[in-house]
Amino acid sequence: MPPKSINITTEEQKRILENSSSVIKQQIAQMKKCLETKNKFMDSLKHVSNFLTELKTSALTPKQYYELYILAFDGLEYFSDYLKDNRPSNHLDDLYELVQYAGAIVPRLYLMITVGTVYMTKKGAPVKDIMKDMMEMCRGVQHPIRGLFLRYFLSQRTKDLLPATFNKDHGSGDLADSIQFIITNFIEMNKLWVRLQHQGHSSERLKRIAERQELQILVGSNLVRLSQLEEVDKNYYKKNILPTLLEQIIQCRDVIAQEYLLDVIIQVFPDDFHLITLDDFFEATLQLNPEVSLKKILITLIQRLIDFKKREPDFIDQFDALSLADIFDKFISFINKLNELKPDLSGEDYSSILENLAQLSIAYYPNNYDNINSIYVYAIEKFNTLNKVENNEQSAYWKSLLMIPVESFTDAKSLLQLGTTYLDFFEAQTHAIRTTVSLEIIDKFLEKQTKITEVEQVDKIFEILKTVIVVQEDPTIKKLGLEKKAVMTSTLFGSGVISNEEVLDPIETVLQQEKLAKFIHLLYNKNPYKHFELLKQARQFLTLGKLRIKYTYPTLISCILRLIRKLNLIKRIETKKQKIIVANFFKFISGLINEMTEYSISPPTCLNYNLITAELADEVALVDIAYDFFIDSFVMYEQVIVDSRLQYQSLLNIYNKLYVSHKMIELNLENFNQLITKATLYGSKLLKKTDQCRAVYSAAHLWWIIKEIEPTSSDSSTSSFGVSNIVSPHISLKKDHKRVLECLQKALPNT
Repeated sequence: MPPKSINITTEEQKRILENSSSVIKQQIAQMKKCLETKNKFMDSLKHVSNFLTELKTSALTPKQYYELYILAFDGLEYFSDYLKDNRPSNHLDDLYELVQYAGAIVPRLYLMITVGTVYMTKKGAPVKDIMKDMMEMCRGVQHPIRGLFLRYFLSQRTKDLLPATFNKDHGSGDLADSIQFIITNFIEMNKLWVRLQHQGHSSERLKRIAERQELQILVGSNLVRLSQLEEVDKNYYKKNILPTLLEQIIQCRDVIAQEYLLDVIIQVFPDDFHLITLDDFFEATLQLNPEVSLKKILITLIQRLIDFKKREPDFIDQFDALSLADIFDKFISFINKLNELKPDLSGEDYSSILENLAQLSIAYYPNNYDNINSIYVYAIEKFNTLNKVENNEQSAYWKSLLMIPVESFTDAKSLLQLGTTYLDFFEAQTHAIRTTVSLEIIDKFLEKQTKITEVEQVDKIFEILKTVIVVQEDPTIKKLGLEKKAVMTSTLFGSGVISNEEVLDPIETVLQQEKLAKFIHLLYNKNPYKHFELLKQARQFLTLGKLRIKYTYPTLISCILRLIRKLNLIKRIETKKQKIIVANFFKFISGLINEMTEYSISPPTCLNYNLITAELADEVALVDIAYDFFIDSFVMYEQVIVDSRLQYQSLLNIYNKLYVSHKMIELNLENFNQLITKATLYGSKLLKKTDQCRAVYSAAHLWWIIKEIEPTSSDSSTSSFGVSNIVSPHISLKKDHKRVLECLQKALPNT
């Protein structure tokens, strides 16, 4: 029967520790003195027995007992060294028999192990019999703490003395006997360790758990010793070692022991041992105590295999050469069994297992996207099952699983190789999770500067990013049938619209849309026409953002303008067919600007984009398109630019763009005259007289336009001082003295 629990205060324990430590030190000093004195050996044995008697105590915590153990261990080491140097084999044989007559069992066994291990070092010693004898005798101590430290001492003393080869020597034993010795010691220590949990009153349960955690390293040391046996290969391990270890772990039915010991097995044995024993390991995990955290065990195993792949990236080729089954398939088979046997496994644990399994697949099979797709199939099934009983807030742990392809794939575009299962699982999550994952995906692409080059890729990525694009509807507003609209106002000078630019978005929304705008620059193809198709496809998603297009459409417009300039630079806007194609580019820009205008997004900005586009159309000799954009600018000026100061600034912008529209003057002077006449008229109708004066004066330049050309050698001359004078040549595109004079006369009265 285990001893009854004795309530001892902390102070009493400290006093007992101090007294015992003092006794051990005194007896060790006496032992050394006797060993150094001739014919005092038997007295030294008495002193050894005396300080070992202090290890009989049951009143100390594991940490305090360990302090006594270390003191006693040092004393026994000194005694052992003396025996090695001063006692022949025949004397050790007699001494081994003699110490077994010690009165108390604890001193007797420590002495027996000390003398026995010294005896094992001597040539011709019956090593196998001594190993068996010591192992059997240690069963005599069944107190958990005393027994654990005794067996730990046995393990330490025999560490370098056990047979290390399969030599089939029946007298000294071989490696098989050593393995059996270590495993037996492990089994007995594990039993003692588990028994400690059931000592004392139930109110001390947490205290017992803490004590067991302090002692667990003693039990695990046996597994470490097994892993250090060099002659053991993976096949011998699979056949003779692991089954015995797993059997003991399963039979003990203790949660702490099962979790710790499986973790030790994973950590200490070589990686290739695990690769060929996955089936055995999985079978054992399904038989563990239901309270054992399978998540911890499996994650430890998976991470160990992933680290192995990183350290030895070529090993997978050797692994396949052995005709072994696919590692991933083994894990999937385990997941299927897990779903059958433990359908109530928590969503958090299940998602963590799938998350690490996805990392394993990417590490070992980076191009096998079907593996990842299958993981999200399992995730969707589990998520739908749990969603019936859990709130959405409780599903936040699924976010990490969504992030695995983003974080683990080397190439960010690998995410786009996944099937629809990823998107299905993504859309099942809460808006907050989807937003976070979307932004992380954008960051990944921006960090790597990964280009999106195909229309199909645009569809896939923007299906994911839709969460960031589309404004989340307020359930209350939606229920009442209300919708946010631009507010119409009546002003003294006509009807107008309060610009949605003035409605400030939260800073979080602004930052999200800025990232999205940067992402648009990653849509790229060397072929300008294919590049245009990518941008067109992106617009179909961006338009869903409604008012948010004020952040993304400017980037879209600038990308199209850059494409047109590129085509012009490589001489691809010269034939009629090419011009028809490029006309579609301008039509697309017009649609973007019109959509921004419909949402009342910064009228001056929309006007400016119209004018920039008109200037570029004129530059590439598409003067009719340029004319249309100028007309649109005039319409915008009349309808939405109502502030007098904005009107004046807008007119100056119009004048500047008209002034540089040289191709329109050359190819369609009639249209140009209509435009500048209209623009001049606008200037004369401004509200303030000073603005009228300056506007009409500026408009006068539109009737007298000079174009500078590159100077030639004939345009240069030399002054009388020998300094070269370069005269900038120019040609007159338009000269209308009469209209210039009219403008100046019109401006004069308003000065």
